[in-house]
Parts: sequence; C-alpha cells; structure tokens
Amino acid sequence: MDKEFQKGSGRVHYGRQGIVFLVLYLMLCWTPVYAQTGTTDTHQDDLLDTLHNKQIITDEEYKQLRQQGQQSEKKLLDTLKKDVIPKALEGLEIGTLSYIDFSSGREKDDQAYNRFTLTRGYINVKKKLTSWLGFRITPDIKQEDSGEFKIRLKYLYAEFRPPSVRFLTDMKAEVGMGHMPWLDFEEHINPYRCQGSMFIERAKIFSSADLGISIMGNLGGQLDEAFRRNGGKDYAGRYGSWHIGVYNGAGYEASEENGNKIPEVRITLRPLPGTVPGLQASYFGLYGQGNKKYEAHYPDFYVNLAMLSYQNQWFTFAGQYAQTRGNQKGEMVDAGGRALRTEGWSLFAKGNLPLLCRKLSLFARYDNFDPDTKGWVTSGDDTYQLVHGGMSFEFYKGCLALLAYEQIMYERNNAGLGKVPRADSDLEDDHRIQVVCQISF
Repeated sequence: MDKEFQKGSGRVHYGRQGIVFLVLYLMLCWTPVYAQTGTTDTHQDDLLDTLHNKQIITDEEYKQLRQQGQQSEKKLLDTLKKDVIPKALEGLEIGTLSYIDFSSGREKDDQAYNRFTLTRGYINVKKKLTSWLGFRITPDIKQEDSGEFKIRLKYLYAEFRPPSVRFLTDMKAEVGMGHMPWLDFEEHINPYRCQGSMFIERAKIFSSADLGISIMGNLGGQLDEAFRRNGGKDYAGRYGSWHIGVYNGAGYEASEENGNKIPEVRITLRPLPGTVPGLQASYFGLYGQGNKKYEAHYPDFYVNLAMLSYQNQWFTFAGQYAQTRGNQKGEMVDAGGRALRTEGWSLFAKGNLPLLCRKLSLFARYDNFDPDTKGWVTSGDDTYQLVHGGMSFEFYKGCLALLAYEQIMYERNNAGLGKVPRADSDLEDDHRIQVVCQISF
C-alpha cells in the first residue's frame, strides 16, 4: 500500500520501490563513513544484485546505484591517499628479483653435486623524491663456501634526471654504486640471467656494478608503442641508446687497491627504427688497470666488445665478439704480471612458441673464449666452450620457470673459468641439468 505525507503545501508519494530506492541511495552516499570503520561494499553489491534480480529496482536504477557506489569508493580512496598514507610512502617501490635453483651435475674437475640453492635474492627499494631526483638501494644474498648466506650490497645510488638536450633524450644519471654500462643492457636482450651469467661475466672479465658516476639516455626519443612490441620495451631509444661512466674499477664485490679510475662507454645504434625496430648494433669499451698490484705496477685492463642483436615478438638473436686484456680483478696475467690478451665470441637465440599466448619459449647459447691468444703462458689449446639450451614458461609477468642443460668443455691447458691457463691441467668437462624458478615484482 502506498504511503503519503505532507510537507508545507506539497505532497510526496512513495511507493514500495521508491522507499527501497531511497534507502539504498542513502546507504551508498554514506559508504565512505562505513568504509572508514571497516565495513566493505560486498553486502551492498549483493543486496543490489538481489533487488535487481527480483525486479524490485529497474535496470536504470541498478546502473545508477552502481555508479554512485563506484564514485563514492573512488572518492574514499583519493581521500585515503591524500590524508592517510604517510608522506614517506609516496613514490616508494619495493620489489624483488629472486632465483630458486635446483641443479644436478659435475663441476670442479669431476666433483658431482645435486643441490637446491638460492642464486639471487634482490630486495629492490626505490624512492622517487621529485620529478628529477630518486634513490635506489638493493641488497642481495650470497652463499659462502661454508654454506652460510650473507647479505651484500649490489646497488646504492642517487638517481638524477636532467632535461633532454636536443638529440639526447630520457637521460638518467647514477651517482654511487650503480650499473656498469654493458651487462644490464645485455640482460634485457638475453632474459635468462637466472640460468647463469652472461658471456663476458662468465669469463670473469668484469662484473655488473661498481662505485662511480654515470649518465645514460636514448637517441632521438623513444620508439612508438607499436614498434616497441617488436623492438623491445627496454632501452627503447628510437635511434638507439648510450651509457657513459667513470668507476673505481674494482667492481661491487671488492675494495679498490689502486687510484685508477676506469672510463666505460656503451653506444647502441638502431639503424632502421621505422621498418626493423628490433635491429641494434652495440659497442662497449673500457680502459684502465686491474685491481691487483704486481711488483711495481698494476696490469693493463681493457675491453672492446661489439654485438649485433635482433628482437621481435617471436624471436630474439644476439651475436657478440670481444677482445680484452687482463680483467677487473687484475688476475689474468703471466708470471711477470703482464696482462694476458684474450678473445671470445658468443651466440644466443630465443624463440617464442605459438602456444599459451607465447609464454612458452625455447632458447640456446654458445660461448667460445680463449684466455691467452698470444701463448704467453702456454703454447695453446687453452680455450673453453660453453653450450646450453632449454625451455622456459612465463607463468606471471616477470616470473618464469626454466629447464636447461649446460656443458662446459675445457681444452687441455685451460685451468677453469677466469683462471690463468696452466700446462696440462686437463680438466674434466662440467655439465649440469638445471631447474630454476624466477620471481620478479
């Protein structure tokens, strides 16, 4: 039965549906008040659905009430962000990059092993202070020979973002323990760092981070979004990218023993951004001294490396060639402390299968590295070759499961990765089968 009441000279009539509509409207208007005391919108949504299904409220009323509820919820969230969230949490990002590894095989001259281990455990903490200033700190885990896990510092730097200067765009400077120019770039082409280190780092020439100052950026702005899908979403300069820095030279795992500072540079050109955006040609170079003294001098340390790479949604390829002298630690020397000349090359390929939204991939890599091209220590036969391949499945953005097999074949005089050749060392080949879970967010 309809009800009516009189206010002044006007009359307002409410039917049963009108009363229900009024009550629901008032409830939704007061949603922020209830939400602050812990009440959720779940019961209101259920009530709306029930009333709509029973045809007590019309389609138009249902849509209107839904919209009002969403607007109230958005207003509440905006209020919480403005008045409740502490100032210190604004612009703060916390994430991880972790590798959980199970490997079984043989290494270190015929020593068998079968183990679970944690090969990486980054805790990335980033803070954006202003539009031009930020900060990052990244501790990492490392397992000692005793089996104990210890925390070490991988990155700690202030990040400055200067304005673009004509053709040099999207610039960023790192001051502190930051990225060296090469390995982070390569790892965005070869995404399988969880399987093992990249070619030049596996040969123990240099690591990925060091104390110093550097600046990087793009050439000519960024690729359009459509081209980025084919050319790679990282280091996406339209005509390429660059990175220049000056560092202690000891790397993030060692203290500096000399006063030498090492300049490093990477230049990457994208010659056909409009037609073949995934094609890039890169050069990396550094020049300085190794970090270990021999008699009255520190050994030479330089690197010249070139890479040609190609990426699209289905396929990735990279081929690189390097000539170096000595290494970062200053240990690749002959008996008199003369830095050895080395040479090597590497090939990498990855293909996405037309299954499971291209999340399933096959990959393979081949490395060939000669630690003494001049024969100053041995007469030759000291190269090692690395072969690995496998498959991966990205089960969530940045998170993947990987299955791989790897073999390292040593020639007669090779004494191991990063070691000075030794006559007739005659190492047994290393091999392993590996299952890795990478978690990244």
